[in-house]
Amino acid sequence: ASSPFREKQASSIMSTVLGMKKQALAVDVLGSLRGGLMAMDLSLPLLKEGNGEGKGLIVVSDKRPAAPASGDEQAFGDGAAALLLGRENILVSVEAHCRVNANFPHYWRREDDPYVQVADARFAEDYGYLSLVVEAIKGLMKKTQLTPKDIAKLIVYTPNSRLAKRLARKAGFNADEQLAEAMLNNLGDTGSAQVFITLFHTLMKAKAAERLILAGYGDGADAFLLQVTENIERVHKCRGVDDYLRRQRPLGSYGKYLHFKEITEECTYDAFSSLALLWREEKQNLGLYGVRCENCGTVAFPRRRVCHHCGAKDRMADFKLSRRGIVYTYTNDYLYLNPDPPESLAAVDLEGGGRIFCQVTDVSPQDMKIGLPVELTFRKLHDGQNIPNYFWKARPAIGR
Repeated sequence: ASSPFREKQASSIMSTVLGMKKQALAVDVLGSLRGGLMAMDLSLPLLKEGNGEGKGLIVVSDKRPAAPASGDEQAFGDGAAALLLGRENILVSVEAHCRVNANFPHYWRREDDPYVQVADARFAEDYGYLSLVVEAIKGLMKKTQLTPKDIAKLIVYTPNSRLAKRLARKAGFNADEQLAEAMLNNLGDTGSAQVFITLFHTLMKAKAAERLILAGYGDGADAFLLQVTENIERVHKCRGVDDYLRRQRPLGSYGKYLHFKEITEECTYDAFSSLALLWREEKQNLGLYGVRCENCGTVAFPRRRVCHHCGAKDRMADFKLSRRGIVYTYTNDYLYLNPDPPESLAAVDLEGGGRIFCQVTDVSPQDMKIGLPVELTFRKLHDGQNIPNYFWKARPAIGR
């Protein structure tokens, strides 16, 4: 999994954004392609112990740097997924787990390496990937006394489709029927997020009582046996991976790609930031809290002491803003430094009250219009004060 920091927890930012209690355990699991599965391995025993509220959240994100014009640059993709753990109303139950640890250098990046390093492909595939992942899968099958015929889908991390098919056959599965699509042609190799993205894509068509195997790789392997519950019908009504793919926008040039990946130097500006200001306005800017006037009910953002509607002073209560709304007015700014100009900015009227002024992302300038339904998404703004500054941006809404 990737992180914007070498020293500082990204999980502390996520817990603040989500409004979690300060007593909640927030941990980063980094430095491995199977970081997300390691987080599952650590979280599940805590849920079974009955401590806390019996819920957990795993956010898996990977942005692996590859050298320009290399094969890895063509193969890698950036991706993220989130998994909610709990004891009630579950969609998929975790029935068993097999873990294999090994010091095998397939992919690595030293402290000062700008790009991911890769071992000789044939050696790493045969003695690393195939050997370790198959060992974990067969260990899981032996532990549960199941056969490949008892499994509906095999969901496994893979750097390419050819290797995944070799692995499935070596583990005794029908690669054409049982191997889940890793969506490499659409997303590329999204690293530690890949198995979870593939899992969610598979669940959109899964049926109750089906068994799945979820397997990851990286200095060893993990394999989990999952069983789909009768609650799976709820997932079929939700937005899936295909919904996000339908809204994709081509960058148009390799130069723009290099700008977005922050590989090339570009004319920029020194963004203003203040650590004291970030700390003071954390609840507002990260937690997305405005205020609501107790006198007239008007919602305001940013937070203020005096109601702009009725003039009441010091009668403002915290109010959690909605993340959905419509564009009230907008502008397309061609002067602002943006790797994919123009910079679209909008005033958005939010459901339930309040108006927020913010940048608009994932949109073409010709698609901007008054009345456009949008949703707020948490994004990085800049690196002012040499620290990532985050805020909410609007993007065109898709179905719930």
